[in-house]
Amino acid sequence: MILPEPLLRISDLVAGYGHRSALKHVHIDVVESELVGIVGPNGAGKTTLLETIAGTLRTKNGEIRYRNMRIEQLSEMERRKKGLVLIPQDDYIFPGMSVQDNLEVAGILNDKDTTKKLLAEVYEIFPILKDRVKQLADTMSGGERKMLAVAMGLVSQADLIMIDEPSLGLAPNLVTKLLGSLKRIKKKTKRTLILAEQSIKILDVADRLFGLEGGEIVFSDKIENVNREKVEILFFGG
Repeated sequence: MILPEPLLRISDLVAGYGHRSALKHVHIDVVESELVGIVGPNGAGKTTLLETIAGTLRTKNGEIRYRNMRIEQLSEMERRKKGLVLIPQDDYIFPGMSVQDNLEVAGILNDKDTTKKLLAEVYEIFPILKDRVKQLADTMSGGERKMLAVAMGLVSQADLIMIDEPSLGLAPNLVTKLLGSLKRIKKKTKRTLILAEQSIKILDVADRLFGLEGGEIVFSDKIENVNREKVEILFFGG
């Protein structure tokens, strides 16, 4: 069986803040149209990993290849133009603007017809946003803001959407709803998603899982091969 060429390939990645390396020789491959979960305790390096892929944090060593092109020397904006978007823990939205204005800004580099098509797509996935088009973003609930942030990534035509702790601060029922929406996005749009997550519900939506601890990958496997009980005990306090 010939495996598909990875959309994203990370090799021997070392990164961190100042003299401290939060990532230690990390290797990860992500195939196109996968939903990948990065799990691990606080301080494991999950946020550092996403920030390094996105370009908000520079590498100290190693390679990041996107569509088989090395990108570690590219700026964050250059990476975004190539289709990589990071949605950080503190959202990705313009709080003083309406839902519609946020989405239109996200599609500013698109032509009019493309933006119109993508808006119809995100309103189908997140119907609550269609009902709130005139509402200011900062008056929405935490879950709705997360949905808006993801929708903005879709409208920007990102091929790889990375989300840092999508469930952070959300009630359990909203976590289930949001993660379910992300799984539908992957299936419907063929986008590739990487979620750094501390909710065990990630096991219900991910195609593959990487375990990160102390800045190192301690396991990786397809979700059907994952020992859920062991993962729960190791990473979710089960």
